[in-house]
Amino acid sequence: MPATDPAQLASALRPTITRLYITLRRHAPVVELTAAQTSAINTLADHGPMRMGELAEREAIRMPTATSVIDGLTKHDLVERRPDPADRRAVLVGLTEHGRDVVERIRLSRDVALTDALADLSPEHLEALEAAAPALAALRDALDRQPARPAQPATTTADH
Repeated sequence: MPATDPAQLASALRPTITRLYITLRRHAPVVELTAAQTSAINTLADHGPMRMGELAEREAIRMPTATSVIDGLTKHDLVERRPDPADRRAVLVGLTEHGRDVVERIRLSRDVALTDALADLSPEHLEALEAAAPALAALRDALDRQPARPAQPATTTADH
């Protein structure tokens, strides 16, 4: 069996992964939060409190944008700023108890949407997705480890 070409596999997976994400957000929306805010609270839920610079880097956004995102989340009592115990001059941002509850609610809502969709699939497709789950998690982790690339200018063609 020939080795899989990563470029061809990327081109095959990207449209489906992109549409899955967009469709999942559509089926389980978080009305009060922007996509950037939802991403930031999920990053904080997954990685714990961090400095604003680390959050900006993980989210691939500039510091002023990260500050604006955190300001909005603070107004909703989803995150809090507190002194960094390792350097009292620095500040950590982390989820509040309410923020953890909101993240859990978002995740449960999306689990329900996925469960409903999975229930419509054939046993063969369910088995294939179950077998692919570890590889998809490894792909996610590999993407998380890569440095963010600069934003590309928008084009007139859709990303699909």
